[in-house]
Amino acid sequence: MKKRLKLHNTGLAKSTKGGIPWKLSWYAGFHTEKEARNFEQYLKTGSGKAFAYKHLISVDLEKDFTDGRKGIPKPLA
Repeated sequence: MKKRLKLHNTGLAKSTKGGIPWKLSWYAGFHTEKEARNFEQYLKTGSGKAFAYKHLISVDLEKDFTDGRKGIPKPLA
C-alpha cells in the first residue's frame, strides 16, 4: 500500500496526477480481486461516491467542497 501511494504522489499515475499530494484516509481488504474490483467500480458511480463521502472519507474531503472540484457533491447546508 505504501508503494502504491508513493507511485501516485510522484505523479507517475496519470489518472491521479492532478490531485497530488494524496494521503491515505481509508482502506479495505477483500477476499478476492474480483470483489475489490467490483467495489472500486461501485465507488466510481454516483451512489458509490455519495456512500464514500457520507460514510468513509467526508472529513478528508472538506477541502474538495471549498475548492469546488468536479464530481464532488455539494455540501449540505
